[in-house]
Amino acid sequence: MKDSLKILLVMPFFYPHRGGSQKYAEELYTKIIQNHPNVQADVLAYNTDKTKTFEIYKNMNIYRVPCINIISARFTLPNPVMLYKQLNILKANRYDIINTHIRFFDPTWWVWKYARSVRAKSFFTGHVATHPVHQNKIVELIAKIIDSTIARYSLNKYDLISYVSNTTKEFFEKTLKVKRKGEIIYGSVDTSFFHTEKDAKERTIPKVNIKISKDITLITYVGRLIWTKGITYFYDAIKEISKDPLFKNCVFVMAGPGELEDQIINSIKLDGLDSKIILTGNLDYTEVRDLLAISDIYINPSHHSEGFPLAILEAGASGCFVIATDNAGTKEVIQNKKTGILIKQKNTQDIIDSLKWSLEEKDKRTKMAHSLQTLIKEKFDIEKTSEDLYKFLHEAVKG
Repeated sequence: MKDSLKILLVMPFFYPHRGGSQKYAEELYTKIIQNHPNVQADVLAYNTDKTKTFEIYKNMNIYRVPCINIISARFTLPNPVMLYKQLNILKANRYDIINTHIRFFDPTWWVWKYARSVRAKSFFTGHVATHPVHQNKIVELIAKIIDSTIARYSLNKYDLISYVSNTTKEFFEKTLKVKRKGEIIYGSVDTSFFHTEKDAKERTIPKVNIKISKDITLITYVGRLIWTKGITYFYDAIKEISKDPLFKNCVFVMAGPGELEDQIINSIKLDGLDSKIILTGNLDYTEVRDLLAISDIYINPSHHSEGFPLAILEAGASGCFVIATDNAGTKEVIQNKKTGILIKQKNTQDIIDSLKWSLEEKDKRTKMAHSLQTLIKEKFDIEKTSEDLYKFLHEAVKG
């Protein structure tokens, strides 16, 4: 039986860039390395943040190649010459497994070929349970065509496949016609990292250092400020309810960077919502944790191409009551009126109605938040899912 396990993770976006898929991969492999000294995991990433070309991070060697950011923070392509050179160098490491995530990027098309050339097993992790979504319908159409042709062809060439949710698995099998049987290794978070300070007499919003008293209900969104994340519908809901007496003691936080940031800042001034909406800009992971710890309600209004939104798990692990759109694998953790509220996508009125209910039914909301927190600790903790992944990969290469 083979004891050592050498893995190369290929990710267009990786640390220090922050996003759900790369955070999922980072935490899984970090935990596997901690618990299993026989595992070595390296990362080949595109240098989207123009940082070091090589560094050791959480016991992983990260190799970065130059790239062109086609759509800032959303789509990138590598320098092909530098990528080829780096792949040639990495051949000497004799990897057992080569893993990539997210089929909308070029590694999906070539990782399986590279794995064969170095006699490693190719491994694809499926996240997104829809075709690509974009505000520009031409971009969306082109992406869908690629998804249904090149990506579909490539996925059927991989030796191993896993999925972050059952919904993702169903989409790959029924819509993309992926024939290989895949393993569900759920999206997960390190629940021990998160905490709650909702009963503190005074709470401080990270980065902007704004004080929030105990009698204020803090309603939070964390993520990119882009159209597909539903942020415009959330803003319209806030604007409509801002003068409702029920929301007198509510403050809304939008945390994250994005192309709509300037537009939202201007709208806040124009609509006189300076006292109701706080923008923090980009937060590091510790700041996100500290914001969720003091938040009462978390909203995920996304109609983005999701798989299994980790932001919901992070909020739930922090004891927040969660309102989320019924998008991709969300319903596998948010059971309507049991562990949170599911709402329709692109629906301002649903956001308003769910927020009103959560303020009027505080006891029920608190009970549901506790149920969600318990569920996440039991089923979606990184300790469990990292062991699932380790067993899956070790079984694939043993002997």
